[in-house]
Amino acid sequence: MSIDIEELIIAAKEDPKTYVTTPIFTGSVAFSAKEIRSLDLIIGYDPIKDIPGVPDNPFHGEVWPKTEAKRFTSQQKNGLASIASWYVPLPNVDLR
Repeated sequence: MSIDIEELIIAAKEDPKTYVTTPIFTGSVAFSAKEIRSLDLIIGYDPIKDIPGVPDNPFHGEVWPKTEAKRFTSQQKNGLASIASWYVPLPNVDLR
């Protein structure tokens, strides 16, 4: 799961809410690293640089399963849905 790391955006003196809101991505949710880890997932820094057709993103990170599985389990997906909170809300959309 692709993420942007708020702490790095703030350290760069950019507004995280503006950074994660573009014409393509109009809303976003937030999770804490502690919550991600409690679901037996790994969270880490994974900057995007020099990929043709993809804008560089020095604040990019990823969330991965700890196992070699390429997908999250149903329990992990449900856990992510239950801990998600709006960061930049979409009007008239409820997370639950």
